[in-house]
Amino acid sequence: MALQNCAIQTMNTFLGNTYYIPNYQREYSWEDAELSDFWDDLNTTKESSDSADHFFGQIVIHNDESSKKKYIIDGQQRTITSTIFMRTLQHLYDDLYKSTNLPRADYKKSDIASIHIGRYLSPSDNQLHLHLGELDCDYFRDKIQLGLPDNTKKVKKKSHERLRKAYVYFFEKLNIQLDAASDDEDKLDVLDEYYNTFTKRFNVLYLEATKLDEAFVIFETLNARGKDLETADLLKNFVFSQSKDISQAQSQWNSMINALDRADPTKYIRHFWNATNNFTREKDLYRSISKRISSPRASKELLKNLAAHAQCYHDITTPSDNVDFSDNYLINSLVALKTLKASSFYPIVLAIRQAPTPFTEADIRTVIQSIETYIFRNFTICGKVANKSEVIFATIAKEIYDGTLDTVDLIVDRIKTEMVGDKEFHDAFCIWSGSKSTKETIRYILRKIHKHLDRTNEINIDNTDVHIEHIMPEDNSIWMVSDDIHEEYLWRLGNLALLSGPINRSISNKDFDTKKPRYLTSKIDPNKEIANNSVWTPAEIETRQHLFADYALLIWK
Repeated sequence: MALQNCAIQTMNTFLGNTYYIPNYQREYSWEDAELSDFWDDLNTTKESSDSADHFFGQIVIHNDESSKKKYIIDGQQRTITSTIFMRTLQHLYDDLYKSTNLPRADYKKSDIASIHIGRYLSPSDNQLHLHLGELDCDYFRDKIQLGLPDNTKKVKKKSHERLRKAYVYFFEKLNIQLDAASDDEDKLDVLDEYYNTFTKRFNVLYLEATKLDEAFVIFETLNARGKDLETADLLKNFVFSQSKDISQAQSQWNSMINALDRADPTKYIRHFWNATNNFTREKDLYRSISKRISSPRASKELLKNLAAHAQCYHDITTPSDNVDFSDNYLINSLVALKTLKASSFYPIVLAIRQAPTPFTEADIRTVIQSIETYIFRNFTICGKVANKSEVIFATIAKEIYDGTLDTVDLIVDRIKTEMVGDKEFHDAFCIWSGSKSTKETIRYILRKIHKHLDRTNEINIDNTDVHIEHIMPEDNSIWMVSDDIHEEYLWRLGNLALLSGPINRSISNKDFDTKKPRYLTSKIDPNKEIANNSVWTPAEIETRQHLFADYALLIWK
């Protein structure tokens, strides 16, 4: 790796060089919370009795040998904020000099200008130390580095307003400190203390690479345990860096983000990538994409496809708010898979949408229903390790994308080869037990059984006023069964039923004889058969659950 410079640097040293923010980097984003953290860290360091230094984070630089420019890959927000803070100090030193003629104030003002801010004589002789991307460059230069922003009038562009507010924030905070000073010399000492604390005791880890892809790898490695700036932002920067048309790339990226709505961009990109390439885990996603996407043309194609299929991804992750699908059976199966907390199948749908052989929405419905059966049998009931399905579905998706699996029958048959057999499923269903945390799964199972028995669909059991009824209730004070029996059978499926809210509340903890007439009048199958029992013991629960298991073989076949 061409890592040519790695060192701990003071802010005095770091801000002494000239840097550029690439156009593909995001705009200035720090708000009051981040500015407040910066100010608190500054005061804590200033006031510490042991004169300890403060680690201000890492800076990753791409030293582009062809353009002779140093581009900030990681640390742009800290760098911009640091320059704003130094410019605020310069402004206040200048004000103090004009009102007092203290030579030290004039010296410090000039020192900041030459060492930390730089000079601007003309467009052809621009010696400023920090150059932002084209969207913020002019405002930052004219209103921050060379001029002064209005401390009362907001600006329309959001990133410009954040730059303005950052300047005003530090200006007001420092003025509060100056107002508390006893005289002009004391004011100068206050500014010096902040100046020395920040320039001499704030340190950064400075890492510089001569190749862009290696700078990104360093960035990825350092941020591997960080927040979700994450792989999506990292990939955005990488792909944008190869684009010949930044505005078009930005438009496509924004189109993708808008279509995804609240869906996670990193997860989407990974599922999309697994639909068209070999299976890749999230921690390896950046490396996999950066290795394959190695030209402006490839970057353009990737962005175009990501934007084109983002709506589909939104719809399969949020089926209750979908745009693309009209088939109610398909939508219901997607909702069921969401209830079962299944997401590993997403690459299959994304692959179908890009397959060389066209598939209809009815085809997608058939595949999704098969996946629903697979997820329910293997993982919900039989407790197989769910992680395995990620690899299986990614492999199937790649075969669909490549055209190997070019019919619905081939896809469904391929999924069936991974399903547990009927005996294993039936045996596991007979002893399956839910819990408070699986209430939605219980509702899903009982609704499916009801709809299997009652094809009239006259009763809406999907509404929120249908409750889970424990036949042997959660409150054991009336039934008085032994604790071990109560614990073992309370959440067994055979002991559970769906009842309308009013009925459920009226019989909640009553004895079985009191409950029976209400089951008999229930319109929800299979509640009526409960009333055929004279008592309710583990034997009746076992019998009912075995019956449910027989139904399950027909429903999830």
